[in-house]
Amino acid sequence: MSLLSLDKVSSHPSVQVPGTNEPLPDAARLMAVLDGSGLGVWSWDLADTEQWSAGTAKLFGFFAEQIPAGSRYLQLVVEEDRASVEARFHSVIAGETANFTIRHRVLWPDSSLHWLELIGQRQIDACGRTILVGLVRDISAEHLQAQELEDSQERLGLALNSVELGTWDWHIPSDTLYASARAAELQGITEGSYHGPFQEFFSCILREDRSRMRQAYRELVEGQRRDYQVTYQARLQDGTVRHLESTARLYRDERGAPLRMAGIIMDITERVLREQHLAASEAKFATLFQGSPDPISLSRIRDGAFLEINPSFTKTFGWPASEIVGHTAPEIGFWQHDAQRQVLYQQLRREQHLDSVEAQFRTRDGVPITCMVSSRFIRIDRQLCIITTFRDITLRQQAEAALRASEAKFAKAFHASPDAITISERSTGRFIEVNAGFYRLTGYHPEEVIGRTATELAVWPGDQRQQILDLLARDGRVSNWEMLGQDRHGRPKHIEVSVEPIELNGIECMLLSARDISMLKAAHAQIQHLAYHDPLTNLPNRALLMERLVQQIALHKRHNLRGALLFLDLDHFKHINDSLGHPVGDSVLKMVTRRLEASTRREDTVARLGGDEFVILLTGLSGKRSQVTRHVRDVAEKLRKLLAEPMTFEGNRLQVTPSIGIALIPDHGDTPADLLKRADIALYRAKDSGRNATQLFRSTMQEAASIRLQLENELRLALTRGEFELFLQPQIDSASGMIIGAEALLRWRHPERGLRSPADFIEVLEESGLIIDVGDWVIGQACRMAASLLAAGLVRTDRFSLCINISPRQFHQSEFVERILAALEQTGLPAQMIKLEITEGMVIQNLDDTIAKMHRLRRHGVSFAMDDFGTGYSSLTYLKRLPVDLLKIDQSFVRDALDNGNDAEIIRAIVAMARSLGLQVIAEGVERQGQLELLQLQGCQLYQGYLFSHPLPFTEFGELLRSQPELPRQ
Repeated sequence: MSLLSLDKVSSHPSVQVPGTNEPLPDAARLMAVLDGSGLGVWSWDLADTEQWSAGTAKLFGFFAEQIPAGSRYLQLVVEEDRASVEARFHSVIAGETANFTIRHRVLWPDSSLHWLELIGQRQIDACGRTILVGLVRDISAEHLQAQELEDSQERLGLALNSVELGTWDWHIPSDTLYASARAAELQGITEGSYHGPFQEFFSCILREDRSRMRQAYRELVEGQRRDYQVTYQARLQDGTVRHLESTARLYRDERGAPLRMAGIIMDITERVLREQHLAASEAKFATLFQGSPDPISLSRIRDGAFLEINPSFTKTFGWPASEIVGHTAPEIGFWQHDAQRQVLYQQLRREQHLDSVEAQFRTRDGVPITCMVSSRFIRIDRQLCIITTFRDITLRQQAEAALRASEAKFAKAFHASPDAITISERSTGRFIEVNAGFYRLTGYHPEEVIGRTATELAVWPGDQRQQILDLLARDGRVSNWEMLGQDRHGRPKHIEVSVEPIELNGIECMLLSARDISMLKAAHAQIQHLAYHDPLTNLPNRALLMERLVQQIALHKRHNLRGALLFLDLDHFKHINDSLGHPVGDSVLKMVTRRLEASTRREDTVARLGGDEFVILLTGLSGKRSQVTRHVRDVAEKLRKLLAEPMTFEGNRLQVTPSIGIALIPDHGDTPADLLKRADIALYRAKDSGRNATQLFRSTMQEAASIRLQLENELRLALTRGEFELFLQPQIDSASGMIIGAEALLRWRHPERGLRSPADFIEVLEESGLIIDVGDWVIGQACRMAASLLAAGLVRTDRFSLCINISPRQFHQSEFVERILAALEQTGLPAQMIKLEITEGMVIQNLDDTIAKMHRLRRHGVSFAMDDFGTGYSSLTYLKRLPVDLLKIDQSFVRDALDNGNDAEIIRAIVAMARSLGLQVIAEGVERQGQLELLQLQGCQLYQGYLFSHPLPFTEFGELLRSQPELPRQ
């Protein structure tokens, strides 16, 4: 029967079981629920009997009584959809399918367009009749969403096509896969998009990859992995193989069964080829590494552990790979001198390479061996490593002997050397052969050199060649001798040469190897200059000034001459830094420097002590004291007026006036300390008199002495009244963030003026001798504090040390060692928990006595720190002899390190020197995070300063320790 006869429409209020006239229980209620849910119910018995619920009529835009008489179903369907709807019904009636879903549009009486979904099934009732039953619902909103989704997918497709990604969607129950045109093109199976069986789409995959894809899918289904990502090879129709990567997500139905997988496909052929080329390159490297006749090691920078050695390494040094890989050079005792290892490592970091540097090692059996070492940085598996090639000098000497019999072998070794090597006749100096290193050193090509002499080329100026001949005659060889050379353009170079006498074809010759050490010499000179000059102004610093004062005092006494010390301070200079910033302040200091240098004689010394303090040393003055005094006053007044002249910086017109204090040599002292002190007294008198003035030191300056006497009396009472107190400033290991110690800092709770810093009274304590009694109190109190922290379980013996500052006068007491040991015994504190801080100035007063006392205390477990390192004499001669464990970088370097490259360079030099001497290093005065990061970059992990904490009273320090994470027990 034709569908067009479905024209008997009713709004039966009940739902009947097909083939019966009996309504379902509560049919009216159920029908109301369906109508309220927006669902319509319908049935058709194929005998032109059609039943609609009221909800169905509403979905067509009618109430039941409003349906026009004689309406046909297809008349309610939009004309464009009628043919497909009718065809679908015919297929159902023909029995091609039992269940069906039909979607079409209907035009409501108000001319609005709606989408409906007809869901039904074909059934046989009890009378054997074929009937169709089902539901109808409005899917207009869903269709709109689907259309929007289709538009979104179109945009997604465009985006994926722009990055050449293909997409695929696999409906697992039906095993049907949809793939975009790009995905199909990557698989090489069709043009345009693909819609078909899953297996057919992936049929081009190589057999060995299919099992991996199936395994990955099983693991995804079983929950062993969250995402699906596999790489495989697809063989295209033209025989080429393409490397592809597919990434997908698995979606499950409400029962958890696999429903869909959706993913992308991308072409990774180029990446795979690059990886294969890299693997081939690594294989070549491994072949060269293992087959090299020279010993080669590969070590990791992070911890210094050996990662690999080649067979030649085992043959030369005796260690098999199983005994050395995973261990560091110090652990196996590989280097004869660990200091040399650290120095060469710093050179490698600085220059990024080492080329044939001589170093001493030990074999597995402890036999010393000297090698020429060449090193480079390389990156392996994202780790920064060092590859090092060793060349045994003994083997090289044997090779050199063999070279006389084998020109080919000799030429290979000769020309491959990174050093400049020449062979010349001993008698005439005529060059017989030079290598490429000679060209790199001098700029002369071999063809320009052969047959000529060094004198003709002027590469070794002067009589240096004769000096080499003399050394050969005396010692038989020359090793690492420094000389001055020059290249073809006359540029001087510092050269280190080694010379061996050899015989070629019966002619006595010299084999000379030369290495350019100009950069190394320049680095040494720079460090020396930084140690004795102010980095900002390049003026002599305190250390150099003190040396020149000692020399000039002795010279003036010998020749009955006079001199003067002018101590100069800029008035209110701090206001410039605070208002205009340190860059302007630095510019002012540089301008002051230029004016001072322009106004003094070449034989005089202009020095900067730090901050805005300058000292001018006038020397070689003759005549009576009155004449000298008048001249010095004139010079001081001239300088005062000159410096007070206006200066302009960045549009700011500044006028900086100086205050000047004068001390005469030798009238006001015969030691540098006395002269500086008295010039300083005169300076402060100039400041007290209103600034912008000059003052000559006089013995009648009693005001300051009176104040000092009053302060001294108050300090004596403070000791008896118990007004002194120790504050503790934490010392931090930045690597762990843990407190590893503290510095005990003296404070005075003045009954009237409150808490006072030692800067206000420490000088009086020193000069009056009170420092002895106060120092004993500090030592005892510090030991009691540390013992209390230990007893409370807040610190551990092996993880905490308390630093105690020791004054020079206190240290040089004959019973100093006994006082320290007595304090430790009375408090029961382990000796290793205290660290005594000494200054560089303290050391030089009596070096032998200092060393003896330090060794006595070291034997009991007490350690030492060098305080304010870099601001005093900083003599390596002293430092090498002192049993010091820790260097403290003075806060004056840390303060400006971020803005002053010279300060940062000094810090780097101090850290490098400490490493070479096996010392720890800690920085003082760290107030900003940037300062800490700079210190860490230079290898300084320990610090103290306001960045972490101000100095704290003992109780607050204990609370701070309690807030730290508990240390693990060992």
